[in-house]
Amino acid sequence: MSDKKLLITASLWVVGAFGLSQIIRLVGNLVVTRLLEPEMFGIMAIAFVVMHGLAMFSDLGLWAFIVRHKTGTDQRVLDTVWSMQLVRGWIMFIVLVFSVLFFSMLKSYSNIEFSGVYGQEVLPLIIIIVGFTAVINGYKTMAPAILSRELKRGRLELIDLASQFFGVAAMLIWAWFSPSIWSLVSAGIFTSVISVTLTYKIFSHRNKFVWDKKIVNEVFHFGKWIFIASVLTYIAQQGDRLFFGATISAAQLGIYSIAFMLASTVINIAQQLTSKILFPAFSKAVNDNHRRLKTVYYKARVKLDFAVYMSAGMLYVIAPTLINILYDERYINAGWMLQILTILIVGTSITSVAQESLTALGLTKVRMQVMLIRSLGLLVGLPLLFNLYGFEGAIWAVALNPWLGLPMIYWKQHNNDLLSWIGEIKMIPTLIIGYFLGLALINL
Repeated sequence: MSDKKLLITASLWVVGAFGLSQIIRLVGNLVVTRLLEPEMFGIMAIAFVVMHGLAMFSDLGLWAFIVRHKTGTDQRVLDTVWSMQLVRGWIMFIVLVFSVLFFSMLKSYSNIEFSGVYGQEVLPLIIIIVGFTAVINGYKTMAPAILSRELKRGRLELIDLASQFFGVAAMLIWAWFSPSIWSLVSAGIFTSVISVTLTYKIFSHRNKFVWDKKIVNEVFHFGKWIFIASVLTYIAQQGDRLFFGATISAAQLGIYSIAFMLASTVINIAQQLTSKILFPAFSKAVNDNHRRLKTVYYKARVKLDFAVYMSAGMLYVIAPTLINILYDERYINAGWMLQILTILIVGTSITSVAQESLTALGLTKVRMQVMLIRSLGLLVGLPLLFNLYGFEGAIWAVALNPWLGLPMIYWKQHNNDLLSWIGEIKMIPTLIIGYFLGLALINL
């Protein structure tokens, strides 16, 4: 199969399977929001943010190392990377347990008051249980990384889809018979267990524990900037919920989480395409001929920008109506929140794909620099706009944050002969088309 056909086939698998996954997620969310109180979604938002943060703090770009490495299919390389993944999972969980125990003791034996979601008694136990997914995921074989390298996405997407389905099914069954926050917790556990199990059932590839110091050093050398960037990415992308967890009620955070989830549907599809399809394609272009990257990059941008801009333009118009149709009156404020977050969708898509083009060149340091700018912007902008304009002002700080890193990205692309201003702006009219399509939809 030619590279072009392979790229198209892989893209269709990613979009189709991930799109179905998001539909399953949305249907599950629509049902469970009618069975549970908004406060429970606020608590779970903090639990997943903490877990996600620990994962990012230990991120060394293990799968990216396999995808980009010239001998990434060598068994010793694969076994060493798998061993690092396994050790990472256990370290994450142990650190998480000790951190939760420390803060629980601090809460019990000091005069420090934890406000908002952080004052919820059930939060520490939920974080520990959700955190065990780090251990489960650590045992996943390197088969997905190998197939990602080769752009063979079919079976991988089916595994993700099946895992999502069984996780949502477990959540709904639990919520139906016993409507409690533990139904939400069960979704993450079941999804991880099914995913790892299917990886072993479907693929024959197996790994054993190997610790090759030379390969470990290569991974650390490759991933050192990714690690720092991941820490900063966590602040930039998850800092809003950490801040809101202490400044607004659990119910408000739960409603914000619904709006953010809907905005993330478009963001996640774009990022799935970027990381699973475009990054391997960019890496291959660099390995074949460095000069091909700019052409491959902007051809991909035309298609991605069209879909993202069209979706964002439509969503801005229909957001309040969409919330009114999908959710009950408790979640009505998610409508205007979602409108603001459409700005986040566009900014995140542009920065994500641009960063992957630079990563394909081995310029992983730029990710750290961009995320440093965004992190500082959020740390300053979020409390400032919250104090000046309240909760709505804080959401604007979140929506505008990805745009802060674009000047740095453009500078790096320009220095590496990757930047085309025409390529950057030519799909912007699609936003306007999406806006008027949205108006047509709500006026039907």
